[in-house]
Amino acid sequence: MIQLVYISAATAPMSKQDLKDLLQYCRQHNPQIGVTGMLFYGNGTFLQVLEGEEQVIDELLDTIEQDPRHTGLQVIQRKAITEREYADWSMGFQQVSERALRAAASAELDDFHEGDFKTGYLREHRIVVQSLMDHFRKQRIKAAGQSELGVDEEDAMINVLHRIIRLSVRALAIMMVITIVWGVLEVGYALYSQLLAPAVTDLRINDIVVIFGAFLSVLIAIEIFVNITLYLRDDVVHVKLVIATALMAIARKVIVFDFEKLTPMYILATAAVVLALGLVYWLMDRQTVIGARYQRPEA
Repeated sequence: MIQLVYISAATAPMSKQDLKDLLQYCRQHNPQIGVTGMLFYGNGTFLQVLEGEEQVIDELLDTIEQDPRHTGLQVIQRKAITEREYADWSMGFQQVSERALRAAASAELDDFHEGDFKTGYLREHRIVVQSLMDHFRKQRIKAAGQSELGVDEEDAMINVLHRIIRLSVRALAIMMVITIVWGVLEVGYALYSQLLAPAVTDLRINDIVVIFGAFLSVLIAIEIFVNITLYLRDDVVHVKLVIATALMAIARKVIVFDFEKLTPMYILATAAVVLALGLVYWLMDRQTVIGARYQRPEA
C-alpha cells in the first residue's frame, strides 16, 4: 500500500459547483477501488493525497493525468505505508484560503500565504506541503470529519442557520441519552416484575417476550442516538447504520406480534419490509467487502 501526493495547475478557475461535482464523483468512485485521501484547492492549484494499493493508485493517477481540467501534474511524494492517514475519507476536501491559513497554528505556515499556493512554490518547499497536509488533516479529525453543517461558509446567514441546526442536533442527542437511561430503568423494572417477582410456576413465555421487547427498545434508542450524532459529520455513509436500525426496530415488532389479532396481509407486508431491508443491507455489506479487498495492507 502506498501514499502518493501530486500537484497540478487548473486549466480554468474551479467554481464551487465544479469542485462539488468533482468531489461527488471521487466520493462515489473511490470506495469501490479502496482509495482514500484528501484534495486541496486554491489559487488555481490542486494538491491531492491518494492512499491505496500501489497498482490501483498508479492506474488512478494515469486517469487523473488525462483529465482536461488540470495540467502539469507532478508527483512530489510517494512512499510505502502500512496504515492509512486518511482512512475515514473517500476524499476529504480543503479550500486553501488566506483565512484558513491564518487560522493554522503552525510555525511552518506563518510566512505562507494563499498566493504561494502554486505548483512552483509547493515543488520547492516540501516542508510546507507536509505542514499543510498535517494541519488540515488533524483539523478535520478534530472537527469529526468534513461537516455539511460547517460554520465556515462565506454566507453569514448560512453560518447562523448551520449553528442553529447543530445546536438542535446536540439537544436531540441529550434528550436521547435521557431516553436511553429511562429505558434502562424500565428494563430493570420489567426484569424484576416479569421474571423475579412472580413464582417460577407463574412464568409464561409472554413474560420473556416482554423482556426481549424492552431490551430491543433500548438498543434501538442507542442506534438512533448514533444516527443523531452522525448528522454532525460528513464523509460518513449513514445509510447502512439507518438500515441496521430499521431492521432492529422491525425485529422487535415481529417478536411481540400477537398473531391471533393480526391479518395475513399485515404479516405479509411486514415480511416484505424485512426482506427489502435485509436485501439492501446485504448489498451494502457486499460492496464494503469488495472495497476492502483493495484496502488490505501489503505483507
